[in-house]
Amino acid sequence: MGASDVSFQPIVTRGENAAMPHYPGGDGVIGEKDSLLMDFGCRFEGYCSDMTRTLFIGEPDEDVKEIYEVVLRAQEEGERAVQPGVAAEDIDIAARRVIEEAGYGGYFNNRLGHGIGIAIHEAPNIIRGNRMTLAEGMAFSVEPGIYIPGKIGIRIENCVVVTDDGCEALTRFPKEIIILK
Repeated sequence: MGASDVSFQPIVTRGENAAMPHYPGGDGVIGEKDSLLMDFGCRFEGYCSDMTRTLFIGEPDEDVKEIYEVVLRAQEEGERAVQPGVAAEDIDIAARRVIEEAGYGGYFNNRLGHGIGIAIHEAPNIIRGNRMTLAEGMAFSVEPGIYIPGKIGIRIENCVVVTDDGCEALTRFPKEIIILK
């Protein structure tokens, strides 16, 4: 009745290592004020899932909280932009605009999302330049991130499916900041 497997090798990283969007892993001890980025998914009835959340061990500094809130607003704006008939790039542009207007545009160095289904990465890529028209039933990730080398990486990822009037989030996990004390 549950998942049959993971959909990819999970990414779990902390602190400054999270500034590499697909960090391969390493040793280290999680400490006070560390961030913890977790990207994982499972396979259910042949289909993949994918989600990322960033949480914090202890109270993060105010500038880190601000970065988290920018990423959260970008993720929400990306989801709001999803409509049947719009180009895939329009979703990227909407989310990226939030990050750019907050002054972090140079630190969002990845696509906004990717299709998801039988494979973990499928069409459509949600990225500037992809004019593919979105249609009802398409499923993809919306995963903005801010990656500041030597400091931190923060990403929030949901998978969504295009509906007749927008999208439905397939990921059912809170996006608000999580602080473990």
